[in-house]
Amino acid sequence: MRSVISSGRVPLLCAVSLMAFAPLAVKAQDTGGAAQTETSALDAPITVTARKREESIQTTPISITAFSGAGLEARGIQSTDRLAEVTPNLTLQNNPSFSGASNSASIYIRGVGQQDFVPTVEPGVGVYVDGVYVARSVGAILDLVDFERIEVLRGPQGTLFGRNTIGGAIAVTTKSPGDALSANGSLTYGTNNLIVGKATVNLPLGEKAALRVSGGYFGQDGYVTRTFDGKKLGDANRFAGRVALRLDPTETWRIDLGFDGTTARENGPAMSLIGINFGRTTDPNTPPFADINNTIASVFAGKGFVPCATAAAPLNLAVAGCYDNRYVLGPDKNAGTAPSYSNSDIWGLGLTNTFELNPDIKLKSITAYRRLLGNFARDGDGSPVTIAEFTDRIDQKQFSQEFQLLGKSFDGALEWILGAYYFRESGVNVNGLTFVISQFRSGGAFRNESLAAFGQGTLKLGSSVKLTAGLRYTRDNKSFHPDQVIIANRAAFLGAPFNSPIFDSGTRVLPNVEAKVHFGEVTPMVNLAWQASDNLMTYATWSRGFKSGGFSQRVFPPIIPGVTTPITDPVAAIPSFAPEKVDAFEAGFKLQTPDRLLTLNASAFYTDYKDLQVQVFTSVAPVFRNAGSATIKGFEAEAQLRPVHGLLIEGALGLTDASYDKIDLATTFIAKGNMFERVAKWTASAAVTYEWELPGGSTLRPHADWAYRSKFFNNTFNTPQIAQPGYSLFNASLGWTSAGGKYGLAATIKNIADKRFLMSGILVDAIQAFEGVYNRGREVSVTASVKF
Repeated sequence: MRSVISSGRVPLLCAVSLMAFAPLAVKAQDTGGAAQTETSALDAPITVTARKREESIQTTPISITAFSGAGLEARGIQSTDRLAEVTPNLTLQNNPSFSGASNSASIYIRGVGQQDFVPTVEPGVGVYVDGVYVARSVGAILDLVDFERIEVLRGPQGTLFGRNTIGGAIAVTTKSPGDALSANGSLTYGTNNLIVGKATVNLPLGEKAALRVSGGYFGQDGYVTRTFDGKKLGDANRFAGRVALRLDPTETWRIDLGFDGTTARENGPAMSLIGINFGRTTDPNTPPFADINNTIASVFAGKGFVPCATAAAPLNLAVAGCYDNRYVLGPDKNAGTAPSYSNSDIWGLGLTNTFELNPDIKLKSITAYRRLLGNFARDGDGSPVTIAEFTDRIDQKQFSQEFQLLGKSFDGALEWILGAYYFRESGVNVNGLTFVISQFRSGGAFRNESLAAFGQGTLKLGSSVKLTAGLRYTRDNKSFHPDQVIIANRAAFLGAPFNSPIFDSGTRVLPNVEAKVHFGEVTPMVNLAWQASDNLMTYATWSRGFKSGGFSQRVFPPIIPGVTTPITDPVAAIPSFAPEKVDAFEAGFKLQTPDRLLTLNASAFYTDYKDLQVQVFTSVAPVFRNAGSATIKGFEAEAQLRPVHGLLIEGALGLTDASYDKIDLATTFIAKGNMFERVAKWTASAAVTYEWELPGGSTLRPHADWAYRSKFFNNTFNTPQIAQPGYSLFNASLGWTSAGGKYGLAATIKNIADKRFLMSGILVDAIQAFEGVYNRGREVSVTASVKF
């Protein structure tokens, strides 16, 4: 009998199950079923700030999924990269950067995200911590220590959040200091020497001040072994901490000061070699690099020009210097010998001043500074042969200032917000690249500045209808000063074209000048919400968003004005691209029965995606151009059912149907029918939790969950070697909490079926090698916790 999970009927099954929730709720009420009126950590009502003011999630007319910190803890979720398992139409992976950063977030919402992770290319989903924008994807996978809640906002957030949120935003709120003395801590031990320790202390400092200090350690052995030196790739060795101070100088003035930091010293991502292509690269005009690599490798190995592996014979053990399938060792081994490490130090300082000017008007100022220092390296070919080796160093600083004036007018009939925003980012990102034919330095200095003014208002039209409209103007100023030079030509002895002067040591890969671009964009939003009853709200929204333009940082062979390009102006020769834009239309409803027996939220969307920033192959390395348009449509549905006291049943289903309307196949090599990168058409999840009160007042909580993701490709070319078929994940846990909640024990099993799948895949086009990071297998852990 054919499996339901593997047959593609999973989405249909989920849809039927979600629709079945409503009659189940009615039946429970008709039969006098005792709905759960008391709340637990998993499903306590959540107040969100998606519209910059506190609101119930059920009365906020946008598509949003929110989790409390306690709810994530009860689910056994320790970092944000597992949010995609419980959030429809979200891709959130710990995706190693091209140069080897272990902690680099790849985030897509409703099919929109970020292809490249250099600082000259912006993300499509914004990450915010306590209202502060985190500009770079490195370090954006957050370890969950002392968080109040996480909100996943779907669709463009161009009015209140601004640029680089065309797919949506992830807003993280940490816990604020409280008035009571308290402390808590937990210790987890599990598979591969998993050790997670967390501790928090809340200390009142008189009647008008409080201090909260929290910290955590996250450690685990790697699971991909380098055969050369035994080093374990994919390990975790991170410390994270936060100090928060709250002051109330007067009854109308509050100060929140926070400092957070994370330091990591790790062996690098769990990359393994999946395969080698012995034909041509993606660009048919580029020589078959795998053949060149084999030829030169055999020379460097002292074997002379001898026959090496070919597509017909991908393994040639007779030649020691061959780069072939002997180095494809499976998902848990890597034959690389080049340095591999991922070290980073990230810290930030935030200051929020809130002034109540009168009972109806509040002024908020959010000032923040953040710093990222990273040093990464990896072997890009997964073999002892020097085919591709990468290093990466980044020093990034950012400063932001936001003012928000929030108020109510006309006896509360109008709620409004006016704001101004300033952001400045600067830094240096230097990439060292050693290929079989050349060694050169890439990267350079970058500076980004953004200014914005925005306003939004919600007007009551009668007792049940609200009209919201907003507008934001953003001005971006960006500059890039390349520092890219050839260090050594390793293949000149082969003759033309490798002995050309353009490959000589000291040749500039890009002109040594500063290039600047400027963009101005208006992003409006209109929303109409109807509170049909106390239990049901419906809404419709049109919104616009944009992702800022930038520069192509990775370029090869050299762009020499008047020599390798007809462009004679050095500044104009540096490749740049314009912003991409979306217009999104959304309609949805939010239903919750009076006793919270059933909660059912759903939304449908249609997105017009213009001026796509697409990688265009004009030479060995791709550059970004605005070369396409697309349409994305789909829906999300999320349900919670509480048929009896203590029992919670959850389900979610998402559809993202993304298709190109226009794409230039001749330059992008992307077929019009290709799927979007890293975007699964279907996502689904389900969970069951029962809280059982034992004699004496303690609680036992069994929990089981399931997550499904349909087939997706890891690049825009839909390369089959790094495609991931649809898969399911099963997790379970059993938790115990003492009477009063002081002590807790929990046992967790992740990936019960021991399913292995590609979390991310890379086609190193210049050498035609396919690499990937597979997930860990089954993991078991035990956690002990205490609260005072």
